[in-house]
Amino acid sequence: MEVPGEPWIADLTPILDTALDAVVVMTEDGVVAGWNAIAESTFGWSRDEAIGRQLSELIIPPGYREAHHRGLAHYVATGEGPLLNRRVEIVGLRSTGDEFPIELSITSTDLAGERLFLGFLRDISSRKAAETALRESEARLAATYNHALVGIAEIDRSGRFLRANGQYSVMTGYSLDELREMTFLDITHPADVEKDRALFERQWSGATKGYTLEKRYVRKDGDIIWVEVAASLVRGDESSEAFGVRILRDITDKKRAEEQQRLLLNELNHRVKNTLTVVQGLAHQTFKGGAVPPELLRSFEGRLGALAAAHNLLMKQTWESTPIRSAVEAALKPFHICEGGISLKGPAVLLTPSATVTLTLALHELATNAAKYGALSNDEGRVAVQWSLDPERLTIAWRERGGPPVTKPARTGFGTRLLQRAVARDLGAAVTIDFASTGLVCTISAPLSRVVP
Repeated sequence: MEVPGEPWIADLTPILDTALDAVVVMTEDGVVAGWNAIAESTFGWSRDEAIGRQLSELIIPPGYREAHHRGLAHYVATGEGPLLNRRVEIVGLRSTGDEFPIELSITSTDLAGERLFLGFLRDISSRKAAETALRESEARLAATYNHALVGIAEIDRSGRFLRANGQYSVMTGYSLDELREMTFLDITHPADVEKDRALFERQWSGATKGYTLEKRYVRKDGDIIWVEVAASLVRGDESSEAFGVRILRDITDKKRAEEQQRLLLNELNHRVKNTLTVVQGLAHQTFKGGAVPPELLRSFEGRLGALAAAHNLLMKQTWESTPIRSAVEAALKPFHICEGGISLKGPAVLLTPSATVTLTLALHELATNAAKYGALSNDEGRVAVQWSLDPERLTIAWRERGGPPVTKPARTGFGTRLLQRAVARDLGAAVTIDFASTGLVCTISAPLSRVVP
């Protein structure tokens, strides 16, 4: 649109409207002489509204207008201006009265014998918001990094520390400056160096993204600490190098507790074995000289052996939980389970220590009875042990076939009493025994709350 009295402005308009930034033309007395489409959308004033008005009224916040007038007067008087031919960030004003950040560059030119100023302005609100968000994010990250209760360090390809947080320094006893002159292997216990080095090389080769391990560090004061290391790798782009991140958690107290527990369990196992040996010796002394039939003594020793097997199994599992298959195999090991006379089938289930002992003894009694009178007393007989789970109960089924015909005994023996009383009492289980002629069937059904950890 042609501006009355200024025909040269019409020649500039097509050029101004193709610019990617807001372009404002101002005369020496501060009047707007040119205003492109981007200026309209940026500041909210149409070209017709802007042309002929003082620039300071349109886009300069009130607090900055006096400085604008002084600077313009100084340039007119001296030909020098602090903002000319520079890129600066200032505050702009929209027609709504909102202030926002802009990037400005100004140049001067003579046109048709008149000095004009061309201002190129860009709205940088989005960029400033992103910069603010980034600073806040970095501040939060720095606070987390520096005040974390775990040690955090960054290392280069050689394993040398690039940076570390305060907790890492506290854990190792080395200052941050000292750490920057070292590699993570320098403070690793000699016995753990090769293991960590191998994992580190696999990670940098791309064979694995990250790894965790438990290892020892030798502190500056010579003390040894156990740490759990979580190692990850941050791969850089073309302009930056990759670096490793290592997060450490001090597990020294945990390791000491585990070692103490191991020593106590070893002592307990030793004492249990000694006690069982003493009981066995007392039995031999008590029953010697034919005081009891040899068969009864063998049964007693077999039960002691089953109890010892259960305790050995619990010792291996640190007295926590035992796989049911391991308990079944321990109970039936004396009966040559590997020869095919006994088959086992069932899902993976963990048993509590008390359930391990009780079920081991119960299955031993069933196998002993089968070896004397049932399916394990001949070469054709077979026993199938199968267990299953539902949401509330664990069920173990013992089924014999191929043995001699079965008849219900005239009296209740120890094994039957153990199954019907002790198992029911210790595990809250329902026990059924069917003396079917084709083979004995025993079912033990116990609530999961009593047998599963």
